[in-house]
Amino acid sequence: MSYRLTNTEKWNDSWFCSLKPIDKLLFLYLCDNCNLAGFIEFNSKKWAFDLGTDKKNIEGGLKGVQRGIIWSSDLECIYIRNFLKHQKNYPFNEKNKAHLSILRLFSSYSYKFNIQNVNEFIEGGCKGLATPTGNGIGNSINNKEVKTWKNSFEIYLSECKNGYEKFMTNDDLIKKQERLNPGIDIKLSIEKGFTNYWSTDAGWKKKKASRSNDIDWQRTIISSIDFNKVYLPRK
Repeated sequence: MSYRLTNTEKWNDSWFCSLKPIDKLLFLYLCDNCNLAGFIEFNSKKWAFDLGTDKKNIEGGLKGVQRGIIWSSDLECIYIRNFLKHQKNYPFNEKNKAHLSILRLFSSYSYKFNIQNVNEFIEGGCKGLATPTGNGIGNSINNKEVKTWKNSFEIYLSECKNGYEKFMTNDDLIKKQERLNPGIDIKLSIEKGFTNYWSTDAGWKKKKASRSNDIDWQRTIISSIDFNKVYLPRK
């Protein structure tokens, strides 16, 4: 288990003090269990078990601390704002082996957070931006461009399939759309939209044209139902 520094001044911070007890506990837990760079894979079941609570409280706690975290585009990972600053690991020193390890972690997580420049991403996170800056690491590490969904169709297609599978296996979302769209075969309509458009080069170009660095696949899927309606057979 690695050691972590803690800033005792957080108990005087207005944001931290305004959090509910479960929110504070969750935030401290995330800081203790994230990796050296400040990333942690989302695992509500484990977090609930470790903290002696349930998934509902974890979900509520994440909403409470949302100002202090950044979600990955696939919602599978979290980055903790200000973590590196409080751990005295920023700014980076290229001669520091720990800092080189941190940079390698940023490289491996770049496609999930659409990071263009590590320093800009960290500074943006520290300043409390709503979303990360940029869409890849660019020239920040060894002058090599890191691929993201905006410059790689393979990465886009992988995220597309991931978003599709998440929606299709969420019974609550499917049932809600069935209730809102009577007479429509929801699953077949979604499959039609993704097979004929979103998983193609045309769908990729459409997403690239947007200014957003993240793809809201849930919203994309729900919107596509209207354009790809497949009606249930009449009884």
